[in-house]
Amino acid sequence: MNISHHLHADPWFTQLPAGIQLLLAHAAMLKTYQKGQMIHAIGDSKDAALHFILAGTIRVCNVSASGHAMTLTHLSDGEWFGEISIIDDNPRTHDAWTINEVTLISIPRHVVIQTAQLHPILYKHLALITCARIRRAFEWIDDATSLNTSARLAGMVIGLIEAYGKQIGDDIKIDLRLSQEELGFMLGTTRQTINKIIKSWQQQSLIDMHYGFITIKDKSQLMAMMNPA
Repeated sequence: MNISHHLHADPWFTQLPAGIQLLLAHAAMLKTYQKGQMIHAIGDSKDAALHFILAGTIRVCNVSASGHAMTLTHLSDGEWFGEISIIDDNPRTHDAWTINEVTLISIPRHVVIQTAQLHPILYKHLALITCARIRRAFEWIDDATSLNTSARLAGMVIGLIEAYGKQIGDDIKIDLRLSQEELGFMLGTTRQTINKIIKSWQQQSLIDMHYGFITIKDKSQLMAMMNPA
């Protein structure tokens, strides 16, 4: 597989100065992980790297006091991660697990730091990855304070369609398993609240949910719920 080819197809990478692209691409390595494999654990401080997801989906999570893994977000094809530990040289903030088979392009931390020492502008580009993540977090906070839970859940489902939706006849199946507890945690609410909304939507024939997989039957209605009057 031509690693350089895939890197040069990525918008973030192509905005780097040519000299930085050359140094990073030369050191980049291809890594493959199987379904259900841990990429790194919270507190890890070794083998830090800047990762680009070439294929697959990663679940970023932490563990609750009861011992349950709680999903914070999902990362998929075309996304970069690992920049925080690159910049501050501190341990990992969360666990990262594969949901399916994942292929990463990884650039070791020492290479990124050495390149940044030669070309300090790289720090700005690394910060842009974090800035994009912070902006998404602020959007989540805005939604949490201005929209009701049904509208926020509808928005999340529509976002999942864009990332993981598969057309099956007239329906759309989200090819990602999510428990109601995980959905609740991602929206800052309880599993019971999510369960109540899901049951209502099922009665209205908007969606089906079985064993953690959501099938959308009326996308237009869900989109309308995203922006209630």
